[in-house]
Amino acid sequence: MTITVMEVLKNLPRTNCGDCGQATCLAFATQVIKEGEDLNKCPYLTGAGAEMREAVRAQQEAGVGRRRESLAISLEVLQEKVAPLDFAALAEGLGATYGEEAGRPYLAVAYFGYCLQVFKDELRYPPGALADPWDAILLYNYIASRGQEPPTGRWIAYNSLPNSVSKAKTLARLEQKLADHFAGRGELLKERAAQVGGEMLAVGGEDADVQASFLPLPRVPILLLFWDAETEEGFTPQAKFLFDASVSHYLDLESILFLVEHLMERMMD
Repeated sequence: MTITVMEVLKNLPRTNCGDCGQATCLAFATQVIKEGEDLNKCPYLTGAGAEMREAVRAQQEAGVGRRRESLAISLEVLQEKVAPLDFAALAEGLGATYGEEAGRPYLAVAYFGYCLQVFKDELRYPPGALADPWDAILLYNYIASRGQEPPTGRWIAYNSLPNSVSKAKTLARLEQKLADHFAGRGELLKERAAQVGGEMLAVGGEDADVQASFLPLPRVPILLLFWDAETEEGFTPQAKFLFDASVSHYLDLESILFLVEHLMERMMD
């Protein structure tokens, strides 16, 4: 028997709290069934929640739903897109290194401190690297951009990018999640940021308690600003991610969010 969206919804709190990253419980239930989202992202499962988790996981592993199919289709489309590209000519603009293996061209791309080999039909990780099937989507998108413009050194907000209004809410939820996680622990945030390659710096005009720049991809710098809570003055913790003004020349809106989420996971792990 196939579990439906409404059956998942019955086990959710239906408070539309947004803690799962979706605007409503119905939207989250839809993502779980249609796109393979992790049901555990809801911390408030009620009733037969444990039993539902196991049933949903089994259904997802059996391939019911569209997430795996969506990944395969997206990857195939992107690989077709990069197939005719001259990797040797693109390497410098992407901050990558060109190489060949048995006549197969590839680009060696630094990704969260690891050097990944991106062939036209394969993504290869070095030993010890954290693998995620969605990394390939991100990296092929990065290569397909063709490295059109070097970073400008000017920081901008995500919501200043074209057509970002609806997705900006998702980034805001991610930022608040990070802020709440490190509330009262600014020094720990600095330590975790340094562990994933973050560089502490001062930004003119900013009064953030933590200011760290990251380079998860060679041409995609990210700036994190963190303001800790000030209970006596009634200020809650806040975090803000900024991006180089050239970011849209390298990644689409979804890929930018994916990159931020992976950066957060590494700091919060």
